[in-house]
Amino acid sequence: MSELRRLAVINSDAKRAPVLPDPPGLVAELVEPRLRRFARTPYEHLLTEVGTVDVAEAAIVAGCDAVYIDTFGDYGVGRLRAATSVPIVGAGEASLAWAGQLGRRFSIVTVWPASMDYLYAERLSSCAGGALAAGVHYLSDETELHRVGTDAGVKARMARGETDVVDAISAACLRAADRDGTDLILFGCTCMTPVAAEVAGRVGIEIGDPSVVGLAAGHAAALAATRPAPPTGRLGAVSALVDAYLGVAAQSGSNCTVEDDGCEVCAVTLGTSS
Repeated sequence: MSELRRLAVINSDAKRAPVLPDPPGLVAELVEPRLRRFARTPYEHLLTEVGTVDVAEAAIVAGCDAVYIDTFGDYGVGRLRAATSVPIVGAGEASLAWAGQLGRRFSIVTVWPASMDYLYAERLSSCAGGALAAGVHYLSDETELHRVGTDAGVKARMARGETDVVDAISAACLRAADRDGTDLILFGCTCMTPVAAEVAGRVGIEIGDPSVVGLAAGHAAALAATRPAPPTGRLGAVSALVDAYLGVAAQSGSNCTVEDDGCEVCAVTLGTSS
């Protein structure tokens, strides 16, 4: 019996389990970053990438056949591909490619505020399929960034299936489709999975969930990966950097050396290196 392929799923949204069942011959493993930061600005984006590359390095060293980064921002995708030939899949890149292959103009609807436009502009300009995006539509105002990681935040409210949040997302999808003249909506965050089915049923428009599309692409990459895995190349520098950062922070006795988002999903997590 052939050995199971292993896909590391970098768990950016505190999911309890992968959003798709494992296909035959593969096991998907949720892996948790030890350094987390919400990329609310281009400056903080740097820490988000470091934390993502760190956990991906560990998964590759542990023998995973491919890595799937479960976030529309695709944090660290380019950095990792420069350091290893192990397949690296990002939810944003995969879902934009999926939408592009359909050959239709589409709209993006995200729960985040317009200040995070930098993230979407970069992905749309860098990824195949991005040119077919007719517009990006932002649901929340800027105060939402102060609620990240709290029970009042939009992530928690979607997870609870609160009616007013589902109503607001559904209305945003209908407005986007009307304004852009589209009949395909791509959600702009993997955190929107809990409401995807209900929103699609309400609006009668095809909804692309980047977490589902991205994980399917991750499955395919892991199953097609070369065995044994190719050499890891230049990996190791980022994990050593995070070791040093976490060690210094722990020795200082502080909870965090940068602003803490107060969130199991998005905060810097202190610990010791293994």
